[in-house]
Amino acid sequence: MSIGVKLRSLRKKMKKTLKEQSEVFGVSLNSIYRWEHDLVVPRKSALEKMANFYGVSVNWLITESDAEDNQAEQQLFKMFRKLPDVEKHKVLGYVDRIHLEGWERTRKPCRLKQVDQ
Repeated sequence: MSIGVKLRSLRKKMKKTLKEQSEVFGVSLNSIYRWEHDLVVPRKSALEKMANFYGVSVNWLITESDAEDNQAEQQLFKMFRKLPDVEKHKVLGYVDRIHLEGWERTRKPCRLKQVDQ
């Protein structure tokens, strides 16, 4: 599933209109439309807002595989959301360090195409 399909599905599950979503995320209605139709990829900051709002991980949003079946990832994300902010920052620091170490080994950075809203 693409990012757009996932975003549209999540929006519809919450029974929100494109206009309501644009207001929630502070972007134009056109941006929401373009994201949902895979015309552009949302910026990282927008992906983070959407993931938090919908209760999913950014990784789930950006991967092509259907991770809905991956209950372990969803459980980890739910546990993460329950952590105090100080602990969340520690966890994110660990994840960043792990990602950086992986990048240094492969010398192939993981890039997400970012397009202005």
